[in-house]
Amino acid sequence: MSELIDVSGKTILITDDNSVNIQLIKSILKKNGYRTAGAGNGKDCLDMAATFNPDLILLDIMMPETSGIEVCRILKKNQSTQHIPIIFVTADTENSTLKEAFEAGGTDYVCKPINTIELLARIKSALIQQMLTKKLMQDEKLQGILETAGAICHELNQPLQYLSGCSELILMSLSDAHPVYKDISKMKKQIEKMGKITRKLMGITSYETRSYAGNKKILDIHKSSENIL
Repeated sequence: MSELIDVSGKTILITDDNSVNIQLIKSILKKNGYRTAGAGNGKDCLDMAATFNPDLILLDIMMPETSGIEVCRILKKNQSTQHIPIIFVTADTENSTLKEAFEAGGTDYVCKPINTIELLARIKSALIQQMLTKKLMQDEKLQGILETAGAICHELNQPLQYLSGCSELILMSLSDAHPVYKDISKMKKQIEKMGKITRKLMGITSYETRSYAGNKKILDIHKSSENIL
């Protein structure tokens, strides 16, 4: 499945106090379809992460003033950046250091000197995990919305049936030439239309969306799948 997920074009923020390391990693990533940005210290990393929200951060652990681990803690406490996966880049692979790095919120780590194949594999793995997690959260959110909509529709069905029945009785008591006959007839059709929509919503098991008001997406009731009873 992971082979089918395209992660090209994702933006990766590289944070290292050594500019040579930044340029080296930038070169590797650009050749493999990623967009890149570089930060020379922890403060710049925090500012850039908050400003343009990269898809992933490569973070050197050993940096002056603010260590990569401390930067990671700050990023994970900030609601606007806590979702960004962080891969530590380090020459210090002591168990105590790695334990602290993961407890701070790190997703993975790669060792210095950089192995290109390992770096690319870990980046792709972290990005795919992030995309799948986001998709799962969206699906769970929509499922909750559909369940709520289903409950509301269930409550609406009875009054809609009542209104439909009343409008039918009124039509039966009127002649076609009566002034309100056409209006009542139109009203009955609209009530029946509402009933069809509520039943369709209650039966949705999978969904499709369509564009609405610019970049917004809404549920496409007519293209979403229903239970066949």
